[in-house]
Amino acid sequence: MQHDTPNEADLNAEDDAALRDVPVLPHAPRHGERVELDIERLGAAGEGEGALVLRVGPERALKRYVVAVRKAMVGDRVRAIIESRRRGRYTARVDEVLRPAAGRVAPRCPHFGAREEPGRGCGGCTLQALDYPAQLTVKRDLVQRAMANRGLDPALVAPVRGAEDPWRYRNKMEFTFGDDRERRFALGLFPTGWHNEVIALTTCHLVSTVTAGVVPRVRDWAEARGLSTYRPRDDRGFLRQLTIREGKRTDERLVELVTSPDVAVETVSGPRQAEEVARELLTAVAGFAEELGGRVSSAWWTRHVAIAGQATRLESTLVAGTPVFNDELLLPDGSALRFGIHPRAFFQPNPRQAEVLVAEVLARLGAARTVLDLYCGTGTLALCVARSVDHVVGVEIVADAIDNAVANARANGLDNVTFLVGDVGEVLREHADAPWRAEVDAVVVDPPRAGLMPKAVEQLAAIAPPRIVYVSCSPASLARDIVALRAAGYEVEGAIQPVDLFPHTFHVENVVTLRRTSDAALIPASEG
Repeated sequence: MQHDTPNEADLNAEDDAALRDVPVLPHAPRHGERVELDIERLGAAGEGEGALVLRVGPERALKRYVVAVRKAMVGDRVRAIIESRRRGRYTARVDEVLRPAAGRVAPRCPHFGAREEPGRGCGGCTLQALDYPAQLTVKRDLVQRAMANRGLDPALVAPVRGAEDPWRYRNKMEFTFGDDRERRFALGLFPTGWHNEVIALTTCHLVSTVTAGVVPRVRDWAEARGLSTYRPRDDRGFLRQLTIREGKRTDERLVELVTSPDVAVETVSGPRQAEEVARELLTAVAGFAEELGGRVSSAWWTRHVAIAGQATRLESTLVAGTPVFNDELLLPDGSALRFGIHPRAFFQPNPRQAEVLVAEVLARLGAARTVLDLYCGTGTLALCVARSVDHVVGVEIVADAIDNAVANARANGLDNVTFLVGDVGEVLREHADAPWRAEVDAVVVDPPRAGLMPKAVEQLAAIAPPRIVYVSCSPASLARDIVALRAAGYEVEGAIQPVDLFPHTFHVENVVTLRRTSDAALIPASEG
């Protein structure tokens, strides 16, 4: 398993005779120039990465550059157009696929591809041109390289657990109103790397057919009435986002329309009250969903209030239906937990694969009876664990998330869960003498992408639980934190198990068990 290599490096021609036949350029690659290279691996942001070896300048110095090529697949040989260079790393776009990867397939979605082609370049998927088994292979390689970069054994990484069906899995999508590249009215998603234009979606294969069908209908409805889209550059316009969330096991839907705080808006029939227009649009959404075989159970209008020098406010009004929509997660024993989800409450975007993740966590907890769940969010893992242990303590910094967790615990009849609000490190320090602390025999951590903060690692070492089950959305942060926890007396037990919650994207979740073997000097997680 290779480590990640520097973005730019000098090479010694004597190291490899084949290097003597590389192309010659009078200078390092520049914007707009075309280069040919093999795509060797998946980059951290989902691009295809490859090495470009050249002889450069009058001295014909042998140089190696890393080039990240958008929408290139691992195994491709491509001709790419250089777009930019930063810290010795080039970014480029595909000009032509000279030799396709063995796993390359025709993308299912018409919006996949290069932004330079009208209607293409959507940032929702990065790997759709690879067949699904090949996607799982490159994701495993991504995790293995992250481990190798920290001196960990890449063989610890098991094959990725993929989805039975990698399509139409998302239960939430936020669509943006704006202008497309030709300055036409659009509702859809941003192109990769761009936030000042929107791709007008005609379909999307990551969401249900109901959600995919609603979006173009709403766009046509709003455009026909002369409604304006919000433009951040001039702080003008009315429509900002349309978020659609749905229960995969309940068929309930929550729709949220986000607008500017304008009281009155211009329409083809003249000025009208903003609230009246928002209600009509949400009623239209419900009608479109019904036409497509779905139903909207909750409709919200949110005014996005941003004033210079003040914290941004979201002022939400329930327009129709119930305040929450419901969904269920099935546990390994066949029972189900029901979750009521507010507009801004987090819930795993892929519930079916979330069930796979939950089963993996439960299996790794073994015979634990008192479990500490750090970064518990809205309590999804905590409540699932609570069904099979004596006591769960969840800690989360976002108060609204804890309110949602408490409500869901009550709704599911779970009285063996305690939730605490605050920074994980501070809460653990403040509860150093809490009775439950001495009883903890396993800790579940599911931190944000940045990983564990130093205070959290220090408190984990102080609690010294026999077992830590770490759930991670960032292979790089996970590898760093494993090193820190090893220094605190823990060792990886069993395999690092990747789980694919986001097919056709570069994201991958991981679950790993760390078992306490000894006491050791602590290295802060932020080090390195």
